[in-house]
Amino acid sequence: MISFMHKKDFLLFIIVLLLASCTDNVPVPEMKDYTCYDVDVKELSGLCMNSDETFLFACGDKGVVKSLSFDGEASEVRTYSSDMEGITINPDNGDLYLAIEGTQEIHCLEAPDYEVQSVLFEVRDADAYGNSGLEAVEYYKDYVVFVGSQKGANLWQYRLDGTMISNVSLSAFASEVAGLCYDEQTGNLWVVDSKKAKIFVCSVAGELYSAFDIPYVDNAESICIDRGRNCVWVGSDEDNSKLYKINFDF
Repeated sequence: MISFMHKKDFLLFIIVLLLASCTDNVPVPEMKDYTCYDVDVKELSGLCMNSDETFLFACGDKGVVKSLSFDGEASEVRTYSSDMEGITINPDNGDLYLAIEGTQEIHCLEAPDYEVQSVLFEVRDADAYGNSGLEAVEYYKDYVVFVGSQKGANLWQYRLDGTMISNVSLSAFASEVAGLCYDEQTGNLWVVDSKKAKIFVCSVAGELYSAFDIPYVDNAESICIDRGRNCVWVGSDEDNSKLYKINFDF
């Protein structure tokens, strides 16, 4: 027979487990059907919403930034020679930040015309990563961005002045961080992994909450949450790039 003390310890253990499994987040979203659009963005690798959520910004490996309508129509915003792998917007001023692979840098395109380009900082931890380096950048808050890499599935936090705050690896569940999106409503990160053909939802500290299979996306390299349209946008880097609207019940 279990003693009273043993029973109490057992109950305490169960309570701790239950508390550890609870979060302040909304229930796990349910993935629904999807729509696919062909888009004129060479090697589409990054997506983010514009400030008033009326269109998407997109970038590609061949050095182009374009605006995308929600049915895939593209218009050129800026072109310069860099391997652009990720894009995000600063909601406070409209500046765009780009993850540049090869040089492993974060660049800035200044709003409102996006003609002035500058280097904000280099991710020195990724100096030796070469073509397996930076794949994603996402604005967080208070002039801090997340930066993701292919090699090591690393997730860095950086201030825009180049000060590194933290670095964690998502390799416990992801093979890479191909694209990132921060969900302000839940405080979680959405991560797309092109090698595993999955979307992951995790905490900003890298704790996995849920995963979704997207086998129909050939090379998922970018992701953008759109709660207003009850969907997640995913960009596929292919010879003929594609934009997927994946419907969710959030």
